[in-house]
Amino acid sequence: MKKFLLSAVMLAACGAASAQKLTYYPWTSNGYLQAITCSQDGKYIAGEDVGGQAFIANIETGAIKYFASDKLNSDDEQDVDACVNSVNNDGVGYGYFEGKAARFDFNTGNSSLICEDPSLVRTSSNDGSLLFGVTYNSAYEQTPCFWDAAGEKNLLPTFSDDVLGYESMGYKILQASADGSAVVGGVVDNFASDPMVIWRRNSDDKTYSLQIPSKRFFDASFELNGFQKYDMVKAEAISGNGKWVALSMHDKATDDTGFTPLYGQVIARYDVEADTLGIIDCPDASTELFYYASGISNDGTIIGTIENQDTNGTTAMICLAGSNKAQNMSDAFPGVKEIQTMDANEYNMPCAITADGRYIVGYGYVDYDEKNLCLGSYVIDTQSATAVEKVASAENSGKVVATYNIEGKKLVNPNGNRLVINRFANGKVVKRIVK
Repeated sequence: MKKFLLSAVMLAACGAASAQKLTYYPWTSNGYLQAITCSQDGKYIAGEDVGGQAFIANIETGAIKYFASDKLNSDDEQDVDACVNSVNNDGVGYGYFEGKAARFDFNTGNSSLICEDPSLVRTSSNDGSLLFGVTYNSAYEQTPCFWDAAGEKNLLPTFSDDVLGYESMGYKILQASADGSAVVGGVVDNFASDPMVIWRRNSDDKTYSLQIPSKRFFDASFELNGFQKYDMVKAEAISGNGKWVALSMHDKATDDTGFTPLYGQVIARYDVEADTLGIIDCPDASTELFYYASGISNDGTIIGTIENQDTNGTTAMICLAGSNKAQNMSDAFPGVKEIQTMDANEYNMPCAITADGRYIVGYGYVDYDEKNLCLGSYVIDTQSATAVEKVASAENSGKVVATYNIEGKKLVNPNGNRLVINRFANGKVVKRIVK
């Protein structure tokens, strides 16, 4: 059985028609990238690598810009991680850097802080004029907020526990519509189920009101004896036009023993305008197969994953627009053999879909060689037969990009008679003695 190259090191220190084509970002230059978002034109992918760097990559040219803290290889490693959570067509991304909300520019290779308080940007409007995220207090509770075009921070409204009907410990921000008029998130509750909430922009075009659609469906009682049908109503993404929300749902019904769920975990499509919830038919959903949504397009196409609870394997899933049934993404796009390969390697994580539904971005296990696996970040073009061919660049592939001790801790200046592990740009991991 093949082994993922990071398993011994990095993880110890710390996821239609015949015209579809999948483009990998070359793992020969970094086998640790996790692409979690892309620009609406599919040109840029962005996210983080397992080593704690943020990145933005041009999928057409293979060029990549990393954003890493100066503290990353030092003894002071608190809050040094960085990540790009959203990226625009011009290559500007937003996320966090050293525990603070940040802006990342692919064109200049520079990053800058948006906020000096502990915070992060989770999503942005397409033009970058509105940034949505959270700030943290000393108890690490999340307060939802947004930064306007002038860079001013504004708090989003929240409800008291009396209104919610259960105890809350802050609010999460997940994704905004293209124009920033609708923002989906969740309440941080005691059951880690993050019940869905939606902020809608008011007629003054400046402030927002909070809605709790999940209250009709979510049973927040400890005994699960409420009239609501589900014990999890978790929003995962909102479409660019603000019409649809993709959710992960869990039916609280149990068998005669009172413990085994009958229906397992499924996905759902919520119509924001009509205030209606449509449960998706998820084949073989049970205690063995769990379905998770991760993105949704303007026409209601949902992407996500199917997790096998017995094997811990994760495969790609899609529910096409107009359909009420989820299927394996490999069945929907049979011509894209790379999807089948990542599914066979039991790790395929489609993370985002563009508003027009054309591009799907994610990452999964790919074959590095006959014995090892590494991460391959990808963009699927679902419409164009002339999509960019797989890029492959081995530039600087023999360069050591990081060094770790045997416990997986990064070393700045390894010296002395000690065993260290070098990670090369081509994904190789080699042990050596430093004298």
